[in-house]
Amino acid sequence: MPRVRAAALAFALSGLFGCQQKAPNADQHASTPPQAPGRNEQLLLAAAMIALPPAGIQPGDLPDPNSQGAKAEAQYCSQCHSLPSPTMHAATDWPIVVRRMWLRMEELPESLGVKTPTPPERYEILQYLTVNALKESGATLPAGPGRDAFGTVCSRCHALPDPRDHSKSDWPIVYARMERNMERMKVAPPTAEQTQAILNYLQNASAEKPATRAAAD
Repeated sequence: MPRVRAAALAFALSGLFGCQQKAPNADQHASTPPQAPGRNEQLLLAAAMIALPPAGIQPGDLPDPNSQGAKAEAQYCSQCHSLPSPTMHAATDWPIVVRRMWLRMEELPESLGVKTPTPPERYEILQYLTVNALKESGATLPAGPGRDAFGTVCSRCHALPDPRDHSKSDWPIVYARMERNMERMKVAPPTAEQTQAILNYLQNASAEKPATRAAAD
């Protein structure tokens, strides 16, 4: 494993390991070497390694390797682990996965030299991964103005819901809750124009039924 990858992984797991280590005695010399990882630490490290992308994918193996998305993925995603294949996750899962990775990268110390992608580069990476993701079946969204904005904004955090899951009067409540979740997760908020387009689309495509689900979902 390259040095920076091992260091990044060690930093990510240090909080887990540290909470299980006993505090040193006051008379213990500062230069005393740390103890070898115990069985619990070894299991945690092994589990983390299993969760990482398997080795073997090279930049040239990626779909459309000369595209901006492929180049950005190869540049940033291989800093801490092996290069992931876009087919590792479905399109509905990639926004959650990459968001978790970006948060972790932002927490790494500068001394490791791990560079974080800019917002436009993050968009390119996510678009590339979702377009080339593992294909899964799903219902076709109803046509109508605002559908593209709905797909672009709401798919960043979760699978797209069926507009008919809520009534016309419920959607503003549900959407307001999603905006609060986006703020909490540090996801860039939609523009006022996108918000209006999404709400119009959801309300026009919704089923007219009693407002019973918004509070529970």
